Amino acid sequence: MDSRFPKKVLTAAEIEFVQNAQNSAQALWSFWACKETAYKVVKKIKPEASFLPRQWEVCLSPPARHFIEAIVLVSENQTIYSRLFLNDDYVHCVGSEVVAALDNMICEVIKLPAGNNGGAEKGHSFLRECASRKIAQHFHLYSSDLKIEREQIKTELQPPHVLKGDSRLAIDLSLSHDGRFGAYAFLP
Repeated sequence: MDSRFPKKVLTAAEIEFVQNAQNSAQALWSFWACKETAYKVVKKIKPEASFLPRQWEVCLSPPARHFIEAIVLVSENQTIYSRLFLNDDYVHCVGSEVVAALDNMICEVIKLPAGNNGGAEKGHSFLRECASRKIAQHFHLYSSDLKIEREQIKTELQPPHVLKGDSRLAIDLSLSHDGRFGAYAFLP
């Protein structure tokens, strides 16, 4: 493993953990997923926030059930609570500023159809369709009435939001897509 990436994004304690882990790649990507998730949460609260992964410390709990609980210490005044879902194919993380919200979160990791690996826009489109169907099912709506959009401010895409017609719904949604997998998470 190239040591430059961990030194750019992990604290000294996290680097030591990765070096001593039975599965160092999974440990590295677990820390990274927690930090990325924390950034998504922070960005929704404070749009001008900067991503400072080396300054944010992740504390992992021992595995419980089918996930690992984690906290990300963003600052003295801000903690993001996370859950990691791991298997041999992916690392998926969801998070919230409120720990109880994790119990209400609806999330799913989806293996993208063959041929999407090289086509990011096809993967994003498929993922938005899957998320729309699940949101529609949960809220007893028609998925054809829903649209998921992301605004762009300057060069930066903003978090996704759900529209029904021209009305923005109060659904906290997150989407992620990497390689053969996509994931969505939302708070009802």
